[in-house]
Amino acid sequence: MLKSKIIDQVSRKVYQKFPDVKGTKPKVKKRSGGGGDQGYVLIYEAKVEGPGGKTINRVVRAVTDEDGSISKLSTSK
Repeated sequence: MLKSKIIDQVSRKVYQKFPDVKGTKPKVKKRSGGGGDQGYVLIYEAKVEGPGGKTINRVVRAVTDEDGSISKLSTSK
């Protein structure tokens, strides 16, 4: 399992880039890759106000290794 220190480190980077999800705890899932791709996916979810005042779900996914290096960062629109 990913250490909480690493989760906090990755979370700080995610919060800087996507302040909408600041303060949310990520769901941590182990990546399963056939080609030796090991790592973790941290999924952050928050409800934010979108255009016209509508509430939308914001999902940010961070793919990281055991050391906390983010290899991919994506978000929903």
